[in-house]
Amino acid sequence: MEQTPNYQYKIASKGKRLLAHFLEGIIYLFIALIYYTLLGNSVDDYLNREIHFADFLYSALSAIVTGFIFYPLFSGNLGHKLLGLKVISSKSGEEYKFASDGALRELLKYLGGFLIIPVVWLLWDKENQNLYDKVTETFVVENYSQEKKQEK
Repeated sequence: MEQTPNYQYKIASKGKRLLAHFLEGIIYLFIALIYYTLLGNSVDDYLNREIHFADFLYSALSAIVTGFIFYPLFSGNLGHKLLGLKVISSKSGEEYKFASDGALRELLKYLGGFLIIPVVWLLWDKENQNLYDKVTETFVVENYSQEKKQEK
């Protein structure tokens, strides 16, 4: 079991992080499709639409808003919550709960997705950190209950 330095948390596996990201993406896609159909468009129209610069700005704003909302609640995003993960500071081991920090981390994750390298960095990193984790000085860890922490 790989642990974070001195913080008694197990670092989340690459597979669990990928699954969390995938689940979160499916939830947001489902919400976008519902919104799009409520506007009177078909799913086919959504999937075959032209992408404009405004769409990128909207997506970046969505990343900021979701980080701003979910990090104070869950110390992570929806995918983390669903899989029992959370984000902690790599410097102090404290939960990453500030709205502004969550917004920045989610924005960097979103922007890094276009460059691919920062996202796949995780595959070769021994601490299972993506490049945006290194920039924001965070780890994604298993969210143990207090009872499990005391047992260890």
